Amino acid sequence: MIAPRWLVWVVGVGLLGLLALFPLRVALGAADLERMGLTARKVTGTIWSGQISGLTLERQGLGNFDVGVEPFPLLAGRASIRFDRVEDQLQGPLEGTLLSGGASRGVKGLSGRLATASLFAPIPVEALDFDRVTIVFRDGRCVEASGSLTALVGTRIGPLDLTRGLTGPISCEGERVRARLASAGGGEFVQFYLAADGRYRAFMTIRSAAPEVGAALTLFGFTPGPDGLTLTTSNKL
Repeated sequence: MIAPRWLVWVVGVGLLGLLALFPLRVALGAADLERMGLTARKVTGTIWSGQISGLTLERQGLGNFDVGVEPFPLLAGRASIRFDRVEDQLQGPLEGTLLSGGASRGVKGLSGRLATASLFAPIPVEALDFDRVTIVFRDGRCVEASGSLTALVGTRIGPLDLTRGLTGPISCEGERVRARLASAGGGEFVQFYLAADGRYRAFMTIRSAAPEVGAALTLFGFTPGPDGLTLTTSNKL
């Protein structure tokens, strides 16, 4: 007769063996990434060492990633997915941990660059630089948001040169996540609002009394508002 402690050990080893062979594709399916707007061209490997090729967020290509899934949260119906973008000369590094399942979803320790040109058009933010960003929603509400974000503007807007970027913190505001990013001079800013279901709204506002700036911004689609000339975009709103 096998002693109880040996039985527990044998069962534990067997369970770890099964988890080690658990296909990454099945784990990602259980995480319901499509609900977050994420799709992939190809998924290979196991939860310990897998790869995602052609990952896309809505219309924006994100690249290829090495992925590892923490096994034990899967037993409770949750997913904690570590990701690290394979070397990409165009987009650079991007890493963090994606959370999904149960009542919580979000991302922890997100650092690196995310191309956004097709996400926020007509706002001319071509990429976002994340610095240790954590965003967690629980039961549809923002419960944790920290880190900093920089919006990179890849083109001049009339006489304005914002190519040095606009930077600011991330925080919870009610049920949503809010990021308010400002230029070095403080006369230009971008605001992002993100909801738990993936809906977002973005505003770019320019405060300037110079007539030539106003005329140039009007050509880009900016309209007058209480804080200056503003350009807005959103999805599903």
